[in-house]
Amino acid sequence: MGVAFTRKKKKEEGPPGQLNDSMTRARPGGTLSLMTFPLVFLSIFFFFPLLSILWEGLTNDVDRFTLDHIKGILSDRFYLRVIGFTAEQAILSTVASILLGLPGAYILARYDFRAKSLIKALTTVPFVLPSIIVVLGFVIFFGNNGILNRAVMAVTGSEEPPLKILYSLKAIILAHTFYNFPICIRLVSAIWSRINPNLERAAKSLGARGFRLFFNVTLPQLMPGILAASALIFIFCFTSFAIILVLGGGPKFSTIEVAIYRLAKVNLDLKAGSAFAIIESILSVLFMWGYIKLQQRMSFSEKLGREQERQPLSSLFKTPWGVLASVYLIITFLIIVAPMLSAVGNSFVRRSGWAGSSTPSFWWYRRIFLDSETSAFTVSYLTAIKNSLFFGMMTILFSLPLGTLIAYITTRRRFKLRTLFDAVTMLPLGISSIILGLGYLKAYQNFPWDITGKWYAIAFAHTIIAYPFVIRATSAMFRKINPSLIMAAQSLGANRWRTFWLVELPLIRSGIIAGATFAFAISIGEINATLMLYNPRLTTLPIAIYRLIASYNFFAACALGTILMLICFLVFLIIDKLGFEVS
Repeated sequence: MGVAFTRKKKKEEGPPGQLNDSMTRARPGGTLSLMTFPLVFLSIFFFFPLLSILWEGLTNDVDRFTLDHIKGILSDRFYLRVIGFTAEQAILSTVASILLGLPGAYILARYDFRAKSLIKALTTVPFVLPSIIVVLGFVIFFGNNGILNRAVMAVTGSEEPPLKILYSLKAIILAHTFYNFPICIRLVSAIWSRINPNLERAAKSLGARGFRLFFNVTLPQLMPGILAASALIFIFCFTSFAIILVLGGGPKFSTIEVAIYRLAKVNLDLKAGSAFAIIESILSVLFMWGYIKLQQRMSFSEKLGREQERQPLSSLFKTPWGVLASVYLIITFLIIVAPMLSAVGNSFVRRSGWAGSSTPSFWWYRRIFLDSETSAFTVSYLTAIKNSLFFGMMTILFSLPLGTLIAYITTRRRFKLRTLFDAVTMLPLGISSIILGLGYLKAYQNFPWDITGKWYAIAFAHTIIAYPFVIRATSAMFRKINPSLIMAAQSLGANRWRTFWLVELPLIRSGIIAGATFAFAISIGEINATLMLYNPRLTTLPIAIYRLIASYNFFAACALGTILMLICFLVFLIIDKLGFEVS
């Protein structure tokens, strides 16, 4: 800028990113005017649909208040089993994710190896990989006629598939573990790498070794990270939809999300679906509140000290633990990498007839990009790709200014209701997208401008789902800005608006790019709300893949899935390049 800013004394600055009272205490009118846009947008496209669907579950046919629908859900033995199974699979999935994630967190925290940056970056993949891709990979690899069963049958000579994994609780837990164990790795390894080594040395000098050292010294220091990871994983598994819908295989393994979808969309019983949505919303908000409290406890990890010196990974394999480390890497490969590679491999296969021979071919890709005829779901495959890209761009267009403005208000303005405003704007994280889609169906069905089945309904729903991630990415950058730069700009006569454009905006550019990529990735893989709101002409890639899986056209589903994975991988590269994490 051609101006040499003078650095203030450290004691006057405060922590990085924290501005003094004169810089953050704005006039009430100015703050209120900034809050107007996000509050109006959220009122129309989040709170109104949400309250509409919740109110639907609290009224009878003549719009009088009643709790009969909720009582009906809570007194029905089937729905009580659904609630119980939802909690059961979430708990089991959380335990499996933590158990699989802890060894990985230890390896990343204590050892160095060549591909470490790549392995660590790959833990971002579950945040940008659509759930329908995971479902597809699991069907291809773990299915009764999948690659794993065929390999075992060839070795053992068995005529029946020995590993019946799909359409069971095992498949649900495996798929959830794929999605969520990287969360444990991210959160726990960050703490593990900063544990004071003197504590462990002192314990060893007193005779503590192995498991005794871990449980008495290391584990208590890791517990805040483990609990925060467990709470977040539990929330994701509790509100899981696509994985349960496809891999569950039927009513026996229905969760609350699936039950709400079937009640409202299949049975057309909107009141019962709304009543169930009320129950889930209350539980989800309580779980989210617990996660926020646990995340606050993790702040101590920043005070643990510098990262420890790491040993080369080869030293681990020279110890007795090396065998267990090898087994861990094999299990991780089978759960994480093999299903995705299986889906990619099957995209290059064409089978002649239902039981005919399979041959390598690019036929599905030629059909996707060159065939203009409509597919079984009334639009061409290429149109589904274009729709997904369109909704991704629209989500960026809407969520980026919304999330950045909210991040600016919560990090740069001080006012009495800032904590409440922060909680209100982050509420979509705790509300299921199935409930959001259901709310759109109810809220706008009687309006002259019914938005259901329109492109902007899907775009606004995706925006509501994605903008909290924009907030997280941009607010992190706002807090890292050296306050002396803003103070210097204002001392040179720049008003607050000009300071933002000339000083702060360039400094948060990487956060904006990261937020945009997260928003795009979330939109392009979103299926829950889209399934409630789309019409056949607005079919997206996840919807097309889901319908192809339902019709057992796995090769076409794999081809579309590979394209979707490629798009997500490019997004992942951008996020990794910028060095952002989601936790």
